[in-house]
Amino acid sequence: MKKVQVLGSLLLLFTLFGFVVHNDSEEKGKIERKETSFEFKETEIKSSYEKLNKLLRDFSYQYYLFKKAKLEKGKYVYHDKDLTIIFTVDPQFQEILEKKFKYFKIKYGAYVALDALTGKVLATVSSLDYPDLTIKRTFPTASTFKIITAATAIETGIADLNTSFICGGHDDSCSPSVWLNSKYRVKRNMKDSFAFSSNPFFGNLGRLIGEENLLKFAEKFGFNRKDYGFPWGIMRKPLDGYDLALMAAGLGETRTSPFHEALIALTIENQGIMLKPSLIEKVYDSDGKLLFSFKKEKLAKVVSLSTANKIKTMMLMTVKYGTVSDRKYFRKLKWQYPNLVIGGKSGTLSELTYPEGRCEWFTGFMEYGGKKIAFSSLAVNGSKYYLSGYELAAVASMDFVKLNSTFAKN
Repeated sequence: MKKVQVLGSLLLLFTLFGFVVHNDSEEKGKIERKETSFEFKETEIKSSYEKLNKLLRDFSYQYYLFKKAKLEKGKYVYHDKDLTIIFTVDPQFQEILEKKFKYFKIKYGAYVALDALTGKVLATVSSLDYPDLTIKRTFPTASTFKIITAATAIETGIADLNTSFICGGHDDSCSPSVWLNSKYRVKRNMKDSFAFSSNPFFGNLGRLIGEENLLKFAEKFGFNRKDYGFPWGIMRKPLDGYDLALMAAGLGETRTSPFHEALIALTIENQGIMLKPSLIEKVYDSDGKLLFSFKKEKLAKVVSLSTANKIKTMMLMTVKYGTVSDRKYFRKLKWQYPNLVIGGKSGTLSELTYPEGRCEWFTGFMEYGGKKIAFSSLAVNGSKYYLSGYELAAVASMDFVKLNSTFAKN
């Protein structure tokens, strides 16, 4: 896979840390590294109610305590002198996925699953050697950003599934100058361009949408948010029209985490409504009194139901005949479980921070047995690997179906 050259050396400035974009026009495009810590000093929280309040308003604190939880009576539970916390994560699904990561020798990868109807976290799995990748928010979004571009175009009325352009270059071309000037020109529509991840179509679509619209909807989907201690994606404003085209095609300086990717998929699966993700099921005090019980919470209406359904249609096409349709485990998934509804968006881009390699995403949803799940899968692979980031999603989906089929029979 060719490494994308994006505006000189700016992409090299991304690291394991987040960045802050300065609004000062004199510093436009300047990126400052800023460490994101998920460690906490327990002495900072003096009472059980202070701890509960922090827990409910800070996702990173939920994650920090989840990592300390133990399995008790079929639930992940954390105890201290003040609180007992029961987590939403499904232990059976979590443990099966952890075993699959080990079996397929996934050295650098992550998988997140959310209940799309509630926002509960059902699984959060990282490679054993790198245990916190689900909250690392500096992975390149790659072509998963086309979800944002497509939603912006549809929601603003600028384009629809059958809107077509004559574009230059092959689908995987990474140069806006080629998209505009190549002698190889093909008529492409949005739905097929989404399914096959056509860079020329989405780059040209981005310039038609315009910077203001694209940034507005990227922010609605959560990019550059700073609340709730959640690992939101990060982006900077395009420097010019060339840079805007790259961004719209998923080749620009947009970075995100597996948790945020799963939340984007949830928003599409949940009819355009973003729910607040949570790891907390229940909280009790030291006397056994119930202090908190999970209730789903709406964060925002991001796009209309009509727009969400059209994005879902294109995500289904991606699996049916698009970029992942001929992948081994997706073929096996469709053959063995024809009643499973699954869709998503693939993305591939070279990762220029540690570890270097192909950053492979599959961000999507599945529906089975009355359950609706939003998920993201990621693997950063070198020249030798056992499972792609796309097929990790298919393997996890098979495990989910098997687990829920067993429950249904019982």
